[in-house]
Amino acid sequence: MKESSTTPVASMPHDYWDTLPREKREKVVRKALKRHDVPLLVSLTMHNLLAYGRGGAHTSTHTMRAYSTGVRSYLAYALPLGWQRLTDHDTDLTIGYIRMLERDGVKPGTINARRSAARALYRALRWAGVLHADPFADTPRAQDREDRWTKREAYTREDVDALLAVADPDETRFLLLGAHGALRMSELTSLRWEHINLQKRTMVITGKGRKTATVHLSQPLTAALEGVPEADRHGHVLPWQNPKTVRLVLRALCHHAEVEYTKRQVHGLRHASATMLLEQTGDIFVVARHLRHSSVGTTETYAKLNNRKLTDALSTWDAAD
Repeated sequence: MKESSTTPVASMPHDYWDTLPREKREKVVRKALKRHDVPLLVSLTMHNLLAYGRGGAHTSTHTMRAYSTGVRSYLAYALPLGWQRLTDHDTDLTIGYIRMLERDGVKPGTINARRSAARALYRALRWAGVLHADPFADTPRAQDREDRWTKREAYTREDVDALLAVADPDETRFLLLGAHGALRMSELTSLRWEHINLQKRTMVITGKGRKTATVHLSQPLTAALEGVPEADRHGHVLPWQNPKTVRLVLRALCHHAEVEYTKRQVHGLRHASATMLLEQTGDIFVVARHLRHSSVGTTETYAKLNNRKLTDALSTWDAAD
């Protein structure tokens, strides 16, 4: 698909879309559709997302990148079928996109993320005055038929111990921040020393939706952080801020420790935190608070029930009279 060269996104002024009157805005967007100007259409969507999206101006870089990828994916499918169809309430186009992703073997979670990005594009097109409907409103989300307790895998306590046994001090802090602190990738790479209070054994984390919360440190995590000389406690806590590097570090550790990395990756450390804390406390509400979940239902997909405990509990039941 050809991408024409009107104003590049990178060089476009921050307030470009706000400076356009509605009539001019519509003409610019229609011309972009006609010319298959994907960068301009992505720019339009990102501007609208920052202005009217749930996160507003605080929308994370990760979210922006994911939506940009999703918009490009949808445009790669839709534009060759006729740019005019993007200006209509064309549910054949939107449902066709979802079914294409399904046929290509894309996972339901990814399909729904792509659907959200494409829907953001349509919201931006409505803002530009190009259309007045939302065809994705009548396009169903992909259904995930896999058991939510089995689809997400966590590192076991034994796995974490094996990883720690081969880790250097930097890697140890990383592993414990994930497996004890339950930090997400973006939280790991952005964590700074000024966010940590070793005396109170807490750290302040800004997570999804720019929500800020206080997370308590385990004794091993506190010890790992205290092991850093006080003179070096400035800037980022971890030496890696690139997610790709963090993944490579964990993959190498898994290789050396003979621990399975596939289907776990970095987020599996957060799952491990939930599972280990549930085993220790038996209280899903404590786990939900530590993971900073607003719903216990979300926590249930992270904390895996130990099947041995279920079997033991059932075996103690008295036979029915």
